[in-house]
Amino acid sequence: MVLIKDVGSEKDKKLSVSEYIKLLNNSLSNLYGEVIGEISEITISAKGHVYFVLKDKITGYVLPCTIWETNYLLNGIDMEIGMEILIKGRPEFYGPFGKLSFITKNVELVGDGALKKAYEKLKEKLEKEGLFDNSRKKTLPLFPKKIAVITSNYGAVIHDFTNNLRKSGFQIKILDCRVEGSESGPELALSVRALRGEDIDLLVIIRGGGSIQSLAGFNNEALVREIANFPTPVIIGVGHHEDVTLASLVADASESTPSLTAELIGRSWEKAEQSVDNIQRKIFSHYEYSLERSSKILRLTFEKAKKSFDKILKIHDNTKQSLRHGMQKIKEKIKETQNGVSDKKIYITQQFQKSIDEVNNKCLFNIPKFILKKYTKIIKDKQDSLKTLKKLIETNNPERQLELGYSIVFQKNKVIRSISQINFGDQINIKISDGSIISEVKSIK
Repeated sequence: MVLIKDVGSEKDKKLSVSEYIKLLNNSLSNLYGEVIGEISEITISAKGHVYFVLKDKITGYVLPCTIWETNYLLNGIDMEIGMEILIKGRPEFYGPFGKLSFITKNVELVGDGALKKAYEKLKEKLEKEGLFDNSRKKTLPLFPKKIAVITSNYGAVIHDFTNNLRKSGFQIKILDCRVEGSESGPELALSVRALRGEDIDLLVIIRGGGSIQSLAGFNNEALVREIANFPTPVIIGVGHHEDVTLASLVADASESTPSLTAELIGRSWEKAEQSVDNIQRKIFSHYEYSLERSSKILRLTFEKAKKSFDKILKIHDNTKQSLRHGMQKIKEKIKETQNGVSDKKIYITQQFQKSIDEVNNKCLFNIPKFILKKYTKIIKDKQDSLKTLKKLIETNNPERQLELGYSIVFQKNKVIRSISQINFGDQINIKISDGSIISEVKSIK
């Protein structure tokens, strides 16, 4: 048992060892510190926890330290004896062993030389595993819409990125994360791991440029492996002083600034818009060409059609004149033949009848009856045809209209159809049903 004085009371308070160690650790938890030293001893347990001793190079004082497996892997540093490091954490008294140990959360290499050496060593290791091979890199989506961004909400980086991202309706999810120094490595790795199951088309990790110390987190082995195993394409937009960060080497694509990263994402959309514009111009150009060509074809077709119609109209007029001239001749022929048709009919009929009588009287016994019957039918058909022809001639005889009260006006044996054909004082012949009247034009209306 241990006796301690209660500050607020005169009574003594008795504590067990365990209670006192608990009280001690509560007090030690407030003693957060950052310690620089050189590793003098190191042991890795079967569970992956690392126990090491940090030694002051000047005084030789030592500080026993512990870093649990999870934090050791996230820090991504292969600790070795003689390595100078900066550790961050809190002291803790471990009761079962009665030992004080500095519980380390973060480990950083001290000095550019150490960082450079660690960088080259890890780069060689990952290259041998093939993590930087182009064959394992994923193709960026052609038209990404859902984008997750890991960066710090503080500073101009996120604004540079969003301002240069084309207005193409992107859905952006921003995850705030530390991006400065080696301490950012574990946070970045955990942020990438947290987005593994998200519905996104693209993962983007961005920050501005910096020194090898400020970019140390992007050379973190845990982060590199998280990026390599991420199911969605990853773009790293990190500036670098000399060496390209290992995160950029393992990523599916990388740019040196957040602005260029935004332009890379929007490049496919820009090309698509240009393609649409080109297609639109081609469509309009073809349309204008087709319209002009169609107009030309229509104009030529119209001209050809007009010429054809003019030709047809001319032929029609000529035909009309020919028909009128022909009808006039027909009328004259009808008139000439009308008077003789009746006499010829009588004559032909008499001759046909005479032939029949001769056949009946003289050759009745010499010609077979079927021949006589057929010959008789032919004669009768001819008689019927003559009757039909006479009727047709009488029906179409222009002078037949004269019996109905109409008259026909002639001038020099030419039928007058319009007053434009005669002049004042001309003599005209007016034919009526029973004769003709010779008259002189006294008035034209």
